[in-house]
Amino acid sequence: MGPQAPVMVITGTSRGIGRGLAEQFLARGYLVAGCARGQSTIDDPLYHHTQVNVSDESAVRRWVRALRTKYGRIDVLVCNAGTAKASSLVTMTDGALLEDIVRSNVFGTFFVCREVARAMMVARSGRIINVSSMAVGLHEEGTAAYSASKSAIVELTKILAKEIAPLGITANVVAPSMFASDAFAALGEGVQARARMKLTIPRTVTIEEIANVVAFFAAPDSSVITGQVIHMGLVV
Repeated sequence: MGPQAPVMVITGTSRGIGRGLAEQFLARGYLVAGCARGQSTIDDPLYHHTQVNVSDESAVRRWVRALRTKYGRIDVLVCNAGTAKASSLVTMTDGALLEDIVRSNVFGTFFVCREVARAMMVARSGRIINVSSMAVGLHEEGTAAYSASKSAIVELTKILAKEIAPLGITANVVAPSMFASDAFAALGEGVQARARMKLTIPRTVTIEEIANVVAFFAAPDSSVITGQVIHMGLVV
């Protein structure tokens, strides 16, 4: 692949949506730089993997600096890394669980967005796509910590979108509904069943459908689309 192939950075690529998106966009000719806490599970010459805990501010800074050195630019960022724990009522949720969820989902997204946005500012172009969740629109009992973290991602993205718009960079959110991942399974069968009943389109979404939304936000012709949230399978 020549040097003009677009560079996409995706967090949380060891499994689930992150791995699926990496595979989708590798097939579309992107150079993909992924990260996860664990080792790579993708074998492709166009894929570059780094073990990074995105909630570690210094580690994220070093990682993005290394990507800038390796590729010279970052065209698209997909912030997907995060965690979902078993459902827990507010009155039963301890501080350690809350902190773990917020650090992974909010701090991690914030740090990666900040560092990549700085890189994109130099080129005065770029696409940032953050992954939220149907949980933000369902208000499901037992998901307060997780839903709050995903709601924070939406607000972060909207404010970031306004701040970086003058520099030719967009920031948007995709909020998938049910996807067959370990994170969704961790919420428990009860939460899954209640969520399915509340969805407008009550079925799981495919990685191809999620990639379609990411591709829409990433497209050159989407330069005036920013600060938007696309909910999949749910009318909010």
